[in-house]
Amino acid sequence: MSGGFDFTVIIEGKTMKSVAQFVANKLSPLDSVLSTSTHFVLKKYKDYGRVLEAEVKDERMLVTP
Repeated sequence: MSGGFDFTVIIEGKTMKSVAQFVANKLSPLDSVLSTSTHFVLKKYKDYGRVLEAEVKDERMLVTP
């Protein structure tokens, strides 16, 4: 890796609190861990440039004068 981090751990939890507790109780106490930085992905709106929304289809009938 290059940059400000030496190692990346990707974990998944049901709540942000459970992730924070895992970092605080399991990762931080390790002698080899000097510091941690936690980042959350809350919801993906795009993936590889593609919008991840279902297309809304207009179900109304066409009315012409």
